[in-house]
Amino acid sequence: MNKVFKLAGLVAAAIVPLYVIDRRQAYKRLEEYRASAFTSEFGKMAYVDEGQGEVVLISHGIFGGYDQGMVSLQGVVGEGCRKIALSRFGYPGSELPPEPTPQNQAAVFAELLDRLNVEKTFVLATSAGGAAAISFALLYPERIKGLILISSGVPSGKITPEQAKPAGPPRALLSDFTIWLSTKFMRPVFGVMFGSKADKAFFQTMLPIKVRRGGIEADAKLTNLDMDVHYEKYPVEEIKAPILVIHAKDDPVAKFGSIEKFISRTHPETAIFENGGHLLSGHQPEGSTAIKQFISRHA
Repeated sequence: MNKVFKLAGLVAAAIVPLYVIDRRQAYKRLEEYRASAFTSEFGKMAYVDEGQGEVVLISHGIFGGYDQGMVSLQGVVGEGCRKIALSRFGYPGSELPPEPTPQNQAAVFAELLDRLNVEKTFVLATSAGGAAAISFALLYPERIKGLILISSGVPSGKITPEQAKPAGPPRALLSDFTIWLSTKFMRPVFGVMFGSKADKAFFQTMLPIKVRRGGIEADAKLTNLDMDVHYEKYPVEEIKAPILVIHAKDDPVAKFGSIEKFISRTHPETAIFENGGHLLSGHQPEGSTAIKQFISRHA
């Protein structure tokens, strides 16, 4: 037993300093973005606006924020576009309103475009960002040039509120240390065995958790369920903008069965991979090429 305690002490002595350093660097990275802020109809919102060219607005996924949005955009559109990354409700720098619905988030997207004097934009969504992006395409068709869905949630089928179960991490996981430990040493938890540089950059944006907790919990309880609980609000056949769907068949989070239904309803352009998981590991270059070609065709 003493040997076990001794070993545990040695492991803790090795891990804790790494955690402290990484956590400090996470806060520093967040500050380095020098995000702007504005007061929307639903409260204060934070965003980053960088670059020149065709405008691409990202609706980031769970555990995200303007930092995750910028990392994702930089990875797929590079320097050739103007990149706008807004923290969705409850994420870094953005308030969590009483009704953080995807429709209200879409209204904030429109407010931000007005503020930045942007008439039309491409909208790119990842994971839990799909509900707000699809809502934007339906509610503001005159503002969107194209909808790009990467490992995105989509409407699957009608369910009742009683059938809806939280679709997100348990509260016990929502601490800086547990997320750090999971992303640093337990990546299979996220469906990633090893991970590319792009995967590692993405994992870094999951910290710090404290400034994302409200958004994560809202996504788990509302956003990730809304397209099925309120299925009638998402008549995706009516989306007028061109659509590009990029997805892996083995995605453990956004199930491919739902994507197949979405494809049959909307007939989008597609880039489908047999493997790659939720982060499309190993297929980021092909995904980026598909996105750049899509933007070029529909600019």
